[in-house]
Amino acid sequence: MASSSQTKFATRPFQLIETPIHAQKCSKPYDPYLEAASIMVLGHNVLIRGLNSIMLQAPHIPPSQPTHFVMYALTWSELLTHHHTMEEEKLFPAIERITGEKGIMGGEVEEHHAFLPGLKAYTTYLMRCKEGKEGFDGEELNKIISTFAPTLHAHMSTEISTLLSLQRFGPSLPLLDLISTEAAKTPMYVSFTGGTPFFFRNLDLDFEDGLWADWPEVPGVVWWVLQRSVCAVKGGWWEFASCDKDGKLRELNYLGDE
Repeated sequence: MASSSQTKFATRPFQLIETPIHAQKCSKPYDPYLEAASIMVLGHNVLIRGLNSIMLQAPHIPPSQPTHFVMYALTWSELLTHHHTMEEEKLFPAIERITGEKGIMGGEVEEHHAFLPGLKAYTTYLMRCKEGKEGFDGEELNKIISTFAPTLHAHMSTEISTLLSLQRFGPSLPLLDLISTEAAKTPMYVSFTGGTPFFFRNLDLDFEDGLWADWPEVPGVVWWVLQRSVCAVKGGWWEFASCDKDGKLRELNYLGDE
């Protein structure tokens, strides 16, 4: 059972995924397939922390805060939508083209389709709240989340095994380069003052004892600007985030009497 202190962080109800490199106690230089799969894990864990922070705090949002919380929750949807769209339109087709195996990532696409209806319902509900067509109800939001989150979490876990199975193609498939290239493009496709800050305010630099503290490679001055200037534009949104401006996991602000 989690301790009372652990329950204050966005490490539940959905478990974070361990990176293959940490699980196998690897040393540098890393196997490129293990590193590629580990980078995908780090991206998935940002989404998991974000989801956990939404679920845990939704029932306890005070009347003065629903607008900011609704926008925070919608930004999670924006980031997730970009992630699976990038995979289907860029990453998976590239893997098919290079390996010559059409449909090799078809199972992953089917898993996307399994959680998309629930994600659409989630986004629709929050948009109605944003537009004033419906009053925000945290319990109602969590009911919607419960219809697709277990499937989403299972997919984010099994996708890592699928990526690792591509090791059979050896150096002919530059999986690490493909994933790193698409990851670097993320700021181009999400809102600069929304999706980008959401990512960095749910990125725990101490994860796995700081093994990934240098990922992604962001110069110190850029990190400072992102965390202290860009995040300040919509600062009320990040009151609900799982990590602070220094990339440290923090206690969530709205947990009721837990």
